[in-house]
Formats: sequence, structure tokens, C-alpha cells
Amino acid sequence: PTKHAMVYPLFDEIHVDVKRRIIQLVHPVEGKRDFVLIAPSLAIFDAVLQALDKYVTATSSLRDMGVTELEDDRGVLSKRDRNADPHVELIEFPKNASMPGIALWVATFPLRLIMHYSLPDVRQLDHHGHVTASIFVAYMSTVMSLTWLLAGSYTMVVSLESLADVIGIPDSVMGVTLSAAGTSLPAYIASRIAAERGFGNQAVANVFGSNTFNIFVGLGLPWVIYCLANDGSYSELENEHILESILTMAGALVLFVALMLQTGYVVLKWHADLFVLLYVCYVAYSIGQVFL
Repeated sequence: PTKHAMVYPLFDEIHVDVKRRIIQLVHPVEGKRDFVLIAPSLAIFDAVLQALDKYVTATSSLRDMGVTELEDDRGVLSKRDRNADPHVELIEFPKNASMPGIALWVATFPLRLIMHYSLPDVRQLDHHGHVTASIFVAYMSTVMSLTWLLAGSYTMVVSLESLADVIGIPDSVMGVTLSAAGTSLPAYIASRIAAERGFGNQAVANVFGSNTFNIFVGLGLPWVIYCLANDGSYSELENEHILESILTMAGALVLFVALMLQTGYVVLKWHADLFVLLYVCYVAYSIGQVFL
């Protein structure tokens, strides 16, 4: 990736939206983009405001001298900031990796190589840290990411169907276990990243949005296409404990809402433990319905 210097604007104008916990830092250099911060909680919002107040006070003498930015071109500022969030290339050999990690990297290298050159990198920055990638590159990167996601999902489903036929596992069992876990991995990763960055609402909304899309589009769109091509009806759906799955999903949703109302929309660790335990019980029940 392109090396660039860290530039620290000396903010002197800050706009605050307490209701939505939004902080806008007006860039002191005209023409440059402002910084907008969204706090995931009121406590973090207050802490950031206190830190910004100290920052504005500490840099007031520099602003009085007409300085608007501090550029870390010689590394005189924080080394941690200069090395923050390094971009690792897909084809870059892993450093300090274990033998299993290296073996996995070698096994997946052909796929990594294809993805590296088919996915445009939008993380290109100039010397001042400004994004240099065009909007066209961003669109292409989004389209290619979705293409790889679709290809991976299709390959996984076809492989699981073949595996189920070989070892004699019913499709319903494969669907609620490996297939469900595999197709939900993108949503899990997106929610985990959002939660790690403090955006709990975004993590929860991503899960519900993904499942809503699966039900209304993932089920509805194929049925619409099939019915349009086959006299407007579909009669080959087998009732392999679908009703139980629907009731389980509805019950989990009601339980989640009840827990949120009880705690004032605060997610606790025992909530997570409870839902993991319920999922294990659901999988065990689904498998037992078939084999017992």
C-alpha cells in the first residue's frame, strides 16, 4: 500500500447533536472534509466530548499562531498512529504464522491470487491520507465482492448437497446445520466487526436485516420466478418439519424483544449464552426428528 503521512487537524469548531450522539468536527482548512463521529452509547459520547475539550485547549496556542494542521512526515508524533490499521494484501505471506496457518495459506493461495487481482483495492491513499480511488473503482469493488460472495455461496450449497447424498444425510438436517452456518458467516463477520467497534445497534440490525432479506427475497424471489415459468404455482414443497422451524424462529424473536424490554435495550453476556444454548438445542432437536 501507498505510504502516507499522518495529518492532525487543529479543530476549533465542533458541532454536537446530543439526541443522536453525533459530533461534527469542522476541518480548519477550507475545502477539506469535516469529520463526523457517531457514538454508540451516551457514556462514550460524553468521554469523547471531554477528550475533545482537552484537545482544543491544548492546541489553542498553535491555532493562535495560525497553524491549522500538524503533519507527521518525520515521525515525530505517535508511532502507534503511524502504524495503525495496516492493510495486509491477500497474497502477502503471513508473518509469525504457525505451521497450520502457513499450510492453509499455501492451500488457498490460488484463490487468494485470483481474488487479489479481480477485486479493485479502494484503500489507496495519497501522501496526505486522502482517498485516491475513484467512485468507479468503488462500484467495481462492490460488484466483484458480491460476485465472489454469490459464487462462494453457490459452491457451498452444491458441495453440501453432494456430500449429503454421499453420506446419506437428509437435506433438512444439512440445511439447519452446515448450510445455515455457512450462509450466515458474512452476516456474522459484519456484525462482529460492528460490535467490536462499539456499534451494537448496527450489529443487531444487521442480523435482523439479513434474516428479513432471506425470508422475503431469498425465499420469495425464487418462488416468483418459478411460478411465473410454471403456470403460477409450486407444489413440490415437502413439509420436513418446516412448521417447527417457523415457530422456533418466532419464539426466538419474541424472547429477544422481551429481554430487550426488560433490560432497557442492554445486551448482557448471559443473553448471548442463552441464545447459543437454544441454538444447540434446536440443532439437536432437528437432528433427532430425523434419526430418532
